[in-house]
Amino acid sequence: MNKPIILLGTGRCGSTMLHRILAHHPELGWLSGFNELFPRQTWLSRFSNLYRLNLPDGVRFNRFFPKPFEAYKFWDYYLPGFRRRNQPPTPDEIPEECFEAARRACEKLLKSQGRPRLLVKITGWSRIDLFNRLFPDARFVFLEREHRSVVSSWVKAGWLDVTSAPRTERWQWGDVPETYYQLWCELGGGPVLSAAMKIQLDLDDIRGSLGHVPGRYLQLRYEDLISDPIGQVHSFLEFCDLSVDPRFDALLLQTAFRDTRDKWKRNLSEDQAKIIVEFFNRTEQLDH
Repeated sequence: MNKPIILLGTGRCGSTMLHRILAHHPELGWLSGFNELFPRQTWLSRFSNLYRLNLPDGVRFNRFFPKPFEAYKFWDYYLPGFRRRNQPPTPDEIPEECFEAARRACEKLLKSQGRPRLLVKITGWSRIDLFNRLFPDARFVFLEREHRSVVSSWVKAGWLDVTSAPRTERWQWGDVPETYYQLWCELGGGPVLSAAMKIQLDLDDIRGSLGHVPGRYLQLRYEDLISDPIGQVHSFLEFCDLSVDPRFDALLLQTAFRDTRDKWKRNLSEDQAKIIVEFFNRTEQLDH
C-alpha cells in the first residue's frame, strides 16, 4: 500500500471539515460509518463512492449515508485496544498477525473504492506508533487550532466527557502529570480547565510521537486553512505527493469555509478565556 495519509488532531480542531474535503480527491479512499459498523465487510466501501456524487447536503450528511468517518471500531477490531481512552496499546502489545490482517482489510477497502491511496482521520491520542508499524511509509498531517476555540467547542459539544475533574473516577484520559494537576488546581479547576487538560495531553502525545517519524509529517493550522484554503490544501497535496486535480480545485472554490475563529467568544466568559490562555502558556513553559 503506497504512503497512506493519517490526519491527526485534538478533536474539535476542524479535522472533520478537512477530512470531508480531502475525501473528494480522486486518488484517496477512506473509511465510512459502514466500516465502523461492519469492519469485516470491506466490500461495503464501494458505497463510499456515492459521497463523491453531486448530491444535496441533506442527503450527503444524513446519518445513514456513507461519509468519511474515524471508524475507531474498525481499527479496534483489527488492532485490539486501539480505542482505549486511558491509553492506547503500544505496537509491541499487538501481534504482527493483527497488523497483517489490518493491512489486508485496508487493501480490500481501497480496491472496493477504486482508489490507490488511503486517507485516515484520528483525533485524540495520535496512535502514531501503531500506524507507523502498520504503514512504515505513512505520511502524517497534524491540524492544530487555537486553544480557546477547541476548549469552547469541546465544552459545548457535550457528547464526550472531557470536563470531569482529573484524578477522579470519571476522568477517562489516563495519567495526568503532577505539574499539570497542580496547575489545574492553582488556576481554580473546573470543567473548562479539565477540557484544556485533555487537549494538552493530546498535544503532548501528538508532538512527542511525531518525533518518531522525522521528515514524514506536516503541520497545518486551522486558522490558516480558513484564511487560505486553496494554498493550504495545495501544501497538503504537495507534501503527500498527490496530484493537483482541476475538478478537486473546482470543488474547493465552491466550498464555503465559514470563519469560526472567534466563535469561542459566544461560549466563554472573558475570565474563562484568560484562564485557558494562562493554562496553555504555563504548560508550554513546563514542557520547555
